[in-house]
Amino acid sequence: MSRALWIAAIVLWPSVAFAQSPQSPKPEAQSPGKEILQRKCFQCHQVGMWSSLRQDRKAWEGVLYRMVGRGALWTEAEINAMADFLAQTRGPKAP
Repeated sequence: MSRALWIAAIVLWPSVAFAQSPQSPKPEAQSPGKEILQRKCFQCHQVGMWSSLRQDRKAWEGVLYRMVGRGALWTEAEINAMADFLAQTRGPKAP
């Protein structure tokens, strides 16, 4: 009898686990800045180069404009989106 319960538990567990309502993604996961950052910055930089930095939005914006001075071709809207995302995820008080 215990073997039948064990098999039933193994068979039914995935359907129960996936039937739970999905949690909404974190706000930063939905940010357009994340996609732009991945598309634009990772052409030249690896994540490890900047992932340990903790700066506020103004400092991140300064970094992004410095990259424009070095040849990065970004619009003001892209810079604002990336600065917002970086401040959320790599700000001084970010988790």
